[in-house]
Amino acid sequence: MKAKFSLFFLFLFSIFLSFNTIAQNSNVLIVEISDTIDQSTVEIIKESFEQAKNENSEAIILLLDTPGGGLQQTFEIADMINESKIPVIGYVYPTGSTAWSAGTFILMSTHIAAMADYTVIGSCQPVEITAEGTKYITESKIINALVSWIQTRAEMFGRNKTIVAKFVTENLNLNATLAKEYGVIEYVSPSIGQLLKDINGSSVPTSEGIKVIDTTNAKQIIHSPSLKTLIIKFFSNPILTSLLLMLGIFALIFGISSPGFGAEVFGVVAILLSLVGSGFAIPTLTIIFIIIGCLLLIIEIFVTPGFGVIGISGVILLLIGAIFLIPSYSTTGWAISMDWINDAIIILVVVAVIIAIFFIFLLYKIIEIRTKKAAVGTFAGEKAKTVDRITPDKQGYVRFKGELWQATSDTTIEANTKVIIVDKDGSTLKVKPKE
Repeated sequence: MKAKFSLFFLFLFSIFLSFNTIAQNSNVLIVEISDTIDQSTVEIIKESFEQAKNENSEAIILLLDTPGGGLQQTFEIADMINESKIPVIGYVYPTGSTAWSAGTFILMSTHIAAMADYTVIGSCQPVEITAEGTKYITESKIINALVSWIQTRAEMFGRNKTIVAKFVTENLNLNATLAKEYGVIEYVSPSIGQLLKDINGSSVPTSEGIKVIDTTNAKQIIHSPSLKTLIIKFFSNPILTSLLLMLGIFALIFGISSPGFGAEVFGVVAILLSLVGSGFAIPTLTIIFIIIGCLLLIIEIFVTPGFGVIGISGVILLLIGAIFLIPSYSTTGWAISMDWINDAIIILVVVAVIIAIFFIFLLYKIIEIRTKKAAVGTFAGEKAKTVDRITPDKQGYVRFKGELWQATSDTTIEANTKVIIVDKDGSTLKVKPKE
């Protein structure tokens, strides 16, 4: 009897150990989605979904803290979530974070939506940059399309589609408490650990059907983006993209006006990186401003040397073109916070002005040198002073307007003698003694 009881106890104990091992082996993959939503964000999601599949993760948690971003990329991410066999939890985290515009669209697309305390979502009404400044878009065709999209996603997961629509139509913002109260999200969780407890046992509809989430003792795995994705993320930053284009154009113009320093090569590389970062999605208005600005600068440098109204106008047009590179819905399909756009414009203008001043100074110096050297060859009859003894058989140097020039003479002229320039042959002056 004792032997049977011992065997039964061992059997129960082995079952307990096996269940405990399974519980300890379960994991959730945590993916950080911060800054603007762009193509690099899509790559991060793709990589994380593949990793979650390989790790046999119980769920994927997207940590959202973003001002918004590209709608095309947002819709692509939403489609990946919809097709996922693994439950995806959107979590606005940490405390004080925001998931505005495109960030809210992504949150509403996840199987479970959660927020940390003192976080904010909303501001989904698209924004555009105009001659009068930034303003909200009210065109019914655009607004209705976005309302329909976000309401459909909310309805899929039983959320309040009436309130969700106001994110777009009224630019509504909600904190975590109100979002939970209005049925826009499922949980308000102060930490990732608490979130795992809150979602444990939840049933969610995935592409493979209803799945019950088991996060008991689940291990937290942090997703690390690949080097390739990090490079894409770096050059996809809209502010950096705009500045690279500005820097590239100025460097290219400088290189053309004064070849040999490699500025033109740097300019081409900077412009190409800017195009890659923007995905070649450059608005027509931006192209027009940049082309006219470049033409004015070229005219200023090569046709009317100096730096006056034409050159300054060219710089101003380039600055305006750079500003219009900042994402807005009507130009590049972005839905992003107006505050982010205003801050981006300030940063861009300040840095672009510094870059413009630097290159204007360089161009001014080049033009000044060019003008001075061109004038020298026309000043036959000007006065100079010998530095060396010059003979018919031996050249020497003369000082002319602060510069040293090689000189020849048909007669012998002693050092420190005032002379008259008779002619100029290349970089050599022909002089004679002053009578």
